[in-house]
Formats: sequence, C-alpha cells, structure tokens
Amino acid sequence: MVGPGPCDTSEIQRSVIDAASRKGALLVPVLHFARYKNPHPNTPFFLEYCFHLLEGVQGKHVLDFGCGAGENSLLLAARGAHVTAIDISPDLIEIAQQRLALNHQTAEFHVASVYDTGLPDGSVDVVFCMAILHHLELERAQREILRVLKPGGILIMQEPVRDSRIYDFLRRLIPHSMHDNSEFERPLTKMELDSFCAGFQCERRRRFRLPFVALAIMLGLAKGPAWRLDRWVLDKMPILERLATVEVRKLRKAELLGL
Repeated sequence: MVGPGPCDTSEIQRSVIDAASRKGALLVPVLHFARYKNPHPNTPFFLEYCFHLLEGVQGKHVLDFGCGAGENSLLLAARGAHVTAIDISPDLIEIAQQRLALNHQTAEFHVASVYDTGLPDGSVDVVFCMAILHHLELERAQREILRVLKPGGILIMQEPVRDSRIYDFLRRLIPHSMHDNSEFERPLTKMELDSFCAGFQCERRRRFRLPFVALAIMLGLAKGPAWRLDRWVLDKMPILERLATVEVRKLRKAELLGL
C-alpha cells in the first residue's frame, strides 16, 4: 500500500476538526430512515435523488467510497445492503462505527485510502460516492472504482461542479471560514466529470442547486422552498443547469470492459 501523499495528509488533518463537529446526534430518528427508503424520482434534494437511483440494494455489496462519519453507510445498511465503508480518517471511522452500533445496523469499516481499498477485483455491486471525488486524483480514483466493481456494476456519484464564472463571483462573497475546504479540493467541471466517466455507461444525470439556493441558506431563509424552486426552475429551463453547482450521475460499468 502506498503511503499518504500531501493531499491525503491534508484531508486527514481536516477530518479531525470535522469529526469533532459530528460526535453529537448519532441516534437517527425513524423518519430520517423513511426519507431515504424510497424517494420520489423528481425530488428536489440531491441526496434523496442518489438514494432513488440505488433502486433495490437488498443483499447487494455496496461500497461507501469515502464514507466520512457514516451517515450514508447507515442509510445503506438500513436498506438491506451489505456495506463496506472506506475512509482515510481514523477519527471519522470511529464515529461511523458508533453511529451504526447505536442505530442497530452493521457495516464493515476500514481505515484505508480510496486509491487502495484492499477489496478483491470485481467484488462490489454498487459504489456509492458522495462528494469525495473533488478531493481526489480523478484518474487514480477511477481506476480503483473500475477495479472493484463487478461487470455491470453501478457507480452513483454526487459532486460539486463549476461551469460558470458566476459561481466564482458568488463564492468570493461568502466568508472563507464558511467554505470548510482543504487546499486540495475544488469543484469539478463537466469536462473533468466526462473524462472520469470514460469506461462507464451513463444512465442518469441531473444537476441541482442554482446559486440562489446557497444564498438562501446563508441568509437563514427556509431551505425547503428554495430547493423546490430550484427543481422547478431547472425542470422548466434546463439551459440554466450550467449555473447549477451539484451534479449527480448514475453510471454502469460495461459488462465486457477489460481492466
């Protein structure tokens, strides 16, 4: 296994602060599980849409790729998946284990680099990849995901994106302390995502979160109406998706792809 590079070290250091902020509220209410059990296909919330794209995962092997504090690992396990969860941060893995134990769910957690998961070739049905790729070297991450996925296996990914300079302008208006970024992470462009997706068949693609949603959240306005307006605008005027700042894709590994 290759030792951590500067990017990995930065993420581990940042995760110590992240872990300290997530130690509370480990017990999850029943309604939260229900929200992600069978979301509506046109939900305005991008995480709900990712769980909609999962369809049936009962009994399937799902890899939570960069699992953080285990919020999604818990929801995947509650849907009956056999979950393996990988993160480079020992602090976050410890919290994730506590979270699942407290909510009476099980998953297999490993402190490991997502570039070298240690899983056998072609052993995973689904890779669930939530907002992690923009921290990573895309080519190395793609290679490991393709390696562990079974032929015909599914990758569901959600990432921050930037295809407009308007994003940069609005981002400069937000205090730096609110970004919570490491020096190595950055939003991805459509070109970068398209390059990463080579070797997969793209089955679904949708964008979320026009700039006014972030502004509404920053101003403390009601989040639900802002997200629903966001969905309505993007449905009616898809030309504006270039301004949206989150993208979700459902990808399938080609059946006959040679690794």
